[in-house]
Amino acid sequence: MRVAVPWRSEIRGPTLAIFLLETFRTLGWAPLGGGSRRAELIVNHQILIGNRAATEAPRLHLGRVVRSLGVNPRRAVAMMTGAQMKKAASTTEKRGDMIVTAWCTAGCSNALRVGDPASVETTAPGTINLIVLINRALSGVAMVEAIQIATEARVAAVLAARVKSVLSGKPATGTGTDCIVVAALDNGPAHSYCGKHTRLGELIGRAAYRSCSLALARRG
Repeated sequence: MRVAVPWRSEIRGPTLAIFLLETFRTLGWAPLGGGSRRAELIVNHQILIGNRAATEAPRLHLGRVVRSLGVNPRRAVAMMTGAQMKKAASTTEKRGDMIVTAWCTAGCSNALRVGDPASVETTAPGTINLIVLINRALSGVAMVEAIQIATEARVAAVLAARVKSVLSGKPATGTGTDCIVVAALDNGPAHSYCGKHTRLGELIGRAAYRSCSLALARRG
C-alpha cells in the first residue's frame, strides 16, 4: 500500500521550501523558529556572500522570505546558507509505512573539528544545513535523540568525505555554522525512543548520512 507523504518540497530560486501538510513538531537551532515549535513550513535559504543585511539580522531577513511564501513566521522554521541551493541533496528511506526524508546543503569553507580553538572573528561563509522529516510522532526525548542521530550521520559523512579543519588541519566533524532541524508529526502514538538499535533510528541515520554525503560530493 502506498503511503502519502505529509510534506511537499520545492526549490524556488535560492530557497528550499518544505510545506508540512499536517501539524509537525520541530526541534533545532535555526535562526528563525529555533528550539521547539509547531510549524507548517521549513525553509533553507541561500544568501549571497557579503550580504550583511541578512547575516546581521537573520530573523528579520528570513521572516521576509517566509512571508513571501505565504506563511506566518511564527509557524515556520528557517535557516540560511552560503551553499548553492541547486546543489542541495535529498534522500528518502522507507520501511513499511515508516518514512524519513532528509535534505542537505553543504559548504565547507569554515570546516572545523569539534574542540578547535574559537574563531568567531575569522568565520567564513560555508555551512552544512540538514533537515530531517519523519512521518511519525516522537516524544520529547525521542526528538532530542533524533537530533543526536542526525548529528552523528553528518559527522560520519564529513569524515568519509575527508574534509579537513581550516584551523587545525585535522579531520573535520562539521563546520562552525552547521544547523540541523528535525520535524516529526504532532499527532498519533509517539515513539518513546529512536536510538540506533531501533528501526526509526536506522532510517533517520541512513537518510541523513546519504543526503549529507551527496551534498558534500556536489559542493565542488
